[in-house]
Amino acid sequence: MSVYVVEQLGSRSVSRTQGKLKATRTFHVWDDATPLTTPNSISQLFGSNGLPYFGEPFPGTTSLGATDWSIARVEGQSDLWSVTWEYQEVSGGGTISPPPPAPDEVTDAAVNGYIEVNASLSASHIDVFRSIDRATIIAQCSTNGRHALGIPDQFDIGGTRVDSGGHPVSFILRQFEVNITLVREGRFQPRNLLSFVWKRNRTAFLDCEPGSVIYCGCSVNRIGERKFQYNHKFVYDQFFHMRQVPSRDMNGEVFLAPLPNVPGSSCAETVRFVQPFPDLTELRNIDSLFLKVT
Repeated sequence: MSVYVVEQLGSRSVSRTQGKLKATRTFHVWDDATPLTTPNSISQLFGSNGLPYFGEPFPGTTSLGATDWSIARVEGQSDLWSVTWEYQEVSGGGTISPPPPAPDEVTDAAVNGYIEVNASLSASHIDVFRSIDRATIIAQCSTNGRHALGIPDQFDIGGTRVDSGGHPVSFILRQFEVNITLVREGRFQPRNLLSFVWKRNRTAFLDCEPGSVIYCGCSVNRIGERKFQYNHKFVYDQFFHMRQVPSRDMNGEVFLAPLPNVPGSSCAETVRFVQPFPDLTELRNIDSLFLKVT
């Protein structure tokens, strides 16, 4: 089991009704090894993997405790669930105070060294010809795997044949986008960033495997004299940004082979990975402030 729990950005809210404080938090939960198929399988995870448990305090206060929850399948998804926890006052008081910043943390968004991190989770459909388990993908597609560069390595990717006569099936691809906003003083030197654009992480980054995160570039705003706000964008891809491509003849038709143990059926003979972004780099070198968040 490999459970993932992601709190949804902007889902935390606090309100006062008839003199009583209430709060909510929402999470997305999934398991990419063993799909979670029932609400009961979700409720059994309460108190682990970052999911709250009954009575757990709302972040930043001891006067609000988790009391009620709801579980629902995310629309259009078979194994992605939304969990919402509600909090109510469990003791006197009712003042919510944010946790104090770390000694070296900059909390003013206009001051040099300020850091802000935002993330969003998404899922889309891609065409696949082979089904490959997560452990094999990590072992063979990471920076040291045999498929690390995709074509032109010319290795067949193996796995379980799932296409029909060379026609692919749809597979849910999970990605998440991370935006890291920094404030820096000094000269604006955009060319220093160009050497990192469209390159993947050589080492673990944002708690993700080497090769699975790509730097998409940044937007820059001038917010003061010699002071700039940089918004860096990164995207994680569970397939290390590779896509499956079958071998084709000169007319574009997929080379077929008999489907084992299924008389009269065929499938793509050879399937390889295409890696559009073969270059690797140390993404932490984009800015020394990344060491605080990665």
